Order: sequence, then C-alpha cells, then structure tokens
Amino acid sequence: MAAGMIRGLGAATAPIGVAAATMAAVLASFGSALLLEHAAHLHADAVMQAVVLSVTLSRGHRGARPSDRLVGFAVMPAVALVSVGLGILMRDDPFAGDAAFAALVTSGVWIRRFGPRFTKAGTLMMLPAIALLVIPHGEPGAPSTHLLWAPVVALIPYFWVTAVQVAVERPWRTGRVEAAPAPAPAPNKRLPASTRMAAQMGVALCAAFAIGHLLFPDHWSWVVLTAFIVCNGARGRGDALHKGLLRALGAAGGTVLAALASGVFAPRDPNAVALIFVVLGVAAWLRQRSYAYWAGGVTAALSLLYGYFGQAAAPLLQTRLEAILVGSAIGVAAVWFVLPFRTSDVLRRRTSASLAALTDLLKGDPHAHRRFENSVAEMDDLYGPLRLHRLVTRARPHPADVIDVLRETVPHVRALRPGIEGLRANVGAVRRAVARRHDGTPYRPLPPEEDATAHAIDAALARIHEVYAQPVKEPEREPKHEPESPEKAHPAG
Repeated sequence: MAAGMIRGLGAATAPIGVAAATMAAVLASFGSALLLEHAAHLHADAVMQAVVLSVTLSRGHRGARPSDRLVGFAVMPAVALVSVGLGILMRDDPFAGDAAFAALVTSGVWIRRFGPRFTKAGTLMMLPAIALLVIPHGEPGAPSTHLLWAPVVALIPYFWVTAVQVAVERPWRTGRVEAAPAPAPAPNKRLPASTRMAAQMGVALCAAFAIGHLLFPDHWSWVVLTAFIVCNGARGRGDALHKGLLRALGAAGGTVLAALASGVFAPRDPNAVALIFVVLGVAAWLRQRSYAYWAGGVTAALSLLYGYFGQAAAPLLQTRLEAILVGSAIGVAAVWFVLPFRTSDVLRRRTSASLAALTDLLKGDPHAHRRFENSVAEMDDLYGPLRLHRLVTRARPHPADVIDVLRETVPHVRALRPGIEGLRANVGAVRRAVARRHDGTPYRPLPPEEDATAHAIDAALARIHEVYAQPVKEPEREPKHEPESPEKAHPAG
C-alpha cells in the first residue's frame, strides 16, 4: 500500500515538475530576449518569438541525448536565418511565401524517414517557421527582426531550454545507461509513415492557406496553425480526429476565458504579461491530463498577447472560433483521405516492437528491458483516441486494453529472469497474432511451477492474445452428393 501511495504521489507531482521546468525556461528566455530588445533596439516580435520557441522546445526536446542537443546549437541559427527570410517573403509576396512555408514544413516531416537524428532536425526546422504563425504579421514593408540578430534570438530559448532540462534530468548523476538500438525493421513495400504524413501535411497546409486567405483575410494564420497542429505527428485517422476535437474544444474554452479577461487590462499593461505566464504554466501542468487544457491555455495566452498589443479580443471571438473549426476540419480531412492509415495499425506496430523487446529480454539481452519500457511509453500518444473509441463503442476486448495491459506489465518485466522457454513461446504466439499470422505454436498457459512474475506476464500476454487472435475459419467443403437415382434425375434440356 505504501508503494502504491508513493507511485501515486510521483504521478501527481511529475506534471508539476514538467510545468515548472517549462516555465523556468520560458521566463528566462523572456527576460533575456527583453534585455536584447532594449540593447539592440529590436522590435517586440523578437521577444514574442523567443517565448514561443521556448514553449515549443520545452516539450519537443525533453529527454534528448547530449549529441542531439549539440546538433541543435548548429541547426537553430541557420534555420532562424531562413525563417526571417521566409517571414519577409510571406509578408511581401503571400503566394510565394505560403508555398515556401508549406515546402519547408513538409520537408521537415518527410526527412523523419532517415532516423531519430533527422526527426530531431526536422522538428527544429519547423519551430521558427511555426512561430511566424503566432507572431502578428505586419503590413508589406513593415520593419522586422534584424537579420543579423535572428540567430541570437533563436539561440536564447534553445540555450535556456537545454540548460533547464539538463539540470532537471541530471544525466551525470543518474548513471543512466542508453539502451542498445533496436534492430532495423525489415524492408516494406508500403510507403513509409513519414512519407504519408508529409503528403497529408502538404495538402493540409495548401488547403489551409487558400481557405484561410479566402474566408479570414486578416486572420488566416489561425486556420493554418490549427491545421498544422492537427496534422503534425498524427498517428492515424483516429488520432487526427481526437486532436481536432480537443483542439476545437480547448481553443473555444480558452478564447472565451481570454475574452472575459481582456477588458480588465489596457494595452501594454504589464499585469497582462504576468497573467499570460500564469496561464501558460497552468496549461503546461494540465497538458499531461489532456491536450484540450493545453490548447485552451495557449489560445487564452495568445488572445491576451494580442490584447496587450492593442487587438481587442471580444470582437474577434466568433472569428477565432470559426477559424479554428475550419482549420481542424482541414487537418482531419487531410489525414483521413490523403494516404490514410489507422491508429489501430500504428498500435499493432508498436505492440510488435514491445513484444520483440520482451523476446530479446528472455534471450538474455541486458538492454531489452529499456527498449520494452520505451516502446510502451511511446504508446501514450495513441491512448487518448483509442480510449475515447472504447468509451463510445463499449467494445470488449478493445485495442486500448493492450496499452493498459502493457503499462501494468512494466514492473513485472523489470523483475523477469531470462530463459523461461514456455513464456518465450507464448510471446512468439502473441506476436504472430498481432501480425495476423496463424502458423507456429499456439498460445498455451504456463505450467503452475513457474514463478509469480512469469505468470503475471503470461496473464498479460493472454489478454493481448484475446484482442488480436482471430479464430481460424475452416475452409468450406463442398457437400458430398450421392449419385441421384434415375427416377430423381432432372431431364436433360
């Protein structure tokens, strides 16, 4: 019971720690960028960009390896220079700028096919570009952040996010051992997921730019930003629909709250800035529970930010909600109809990876338990849409049960000893069921003499097998016909 209470307390305080680290980096970036703005006589967009980058980096860069963090210090300044040029092009030549923006973001998704390093680089490529959608666009010819200061403005949040996360994670004290890389997957004739996601992103952005400029000429960026958020990293159609719903609900609530609070503060009121940081901190804390809280908090913060610069939030309430709904619909439609794949199929692949790591652990691989835990943790972003589908359909068994089972199995896997042949055979049987194969040895429960840890894992395997195993249908046989007697034979013709 005491152990359960400790685990519960750790689960409750973990989001607070994440939110605190995020806000420490955000506040440090804000203060540093503000000092730079005064010293170099820059514009407010430099401070805003630093804040936006620190918020997005805090989540995407968490847990990065030291080598990846060092690569970021080289990538961020170069991308920042490109982003300033892209912002000027989008402001002065919208058609060419929008096309360049879509090409940059789509390529950042596509290069994920080349491995984790390129995935990180692609994420860093997109961050300054996405910040352009948050920062208010000026009229053609309006001043922008000086080109020479763009790398410095980008490095400020990157430095602070890296410093805070390294201090919190303390890799030099934990003695953490990196898991050995998983074996490369077998060649597949199907299009890679990154290619499909890049195509979906490209179509969504092009449609969002066109429809946004047509329906919301002064606030088209809200449509594009929402379509990007829904498409970015969508793990199948169910995940995109789930994100679209949460984005719409959260943004609607955040917009209403910001509209109610906007009349309290005059333009350039420092108290509005303080409230913005409070809202972001609460949103970062609640994000671990649901993305809707984060969407609502960010929308409220942006509404307050626009009010700080003199844009009244109340008259824009309906326009903002309409733009967000349109952007959500565009993002969901792109994922559903452009080279679609199902969230349940993504779960199958990740379940196969978890079971492969479990097989390696039973073979004696010392790093397999880390791979197992990492693969189970990667299922977290699939749980929301699958859990909602299970709640609506009330189907049992359901693929969402697989994530529940694997989460419960993690502590047992840590205590598992290798070499249990019966358990290894059952893992193989479940892997074949996940892969829709019916060959090999069928699943058989472990004998009673095995230890409690093995039986706990075997019970989990039985539940996963129940979800994925399909009964093998016997081929229908032609009924045997006895020769008809001449009296019963049908006359010819």
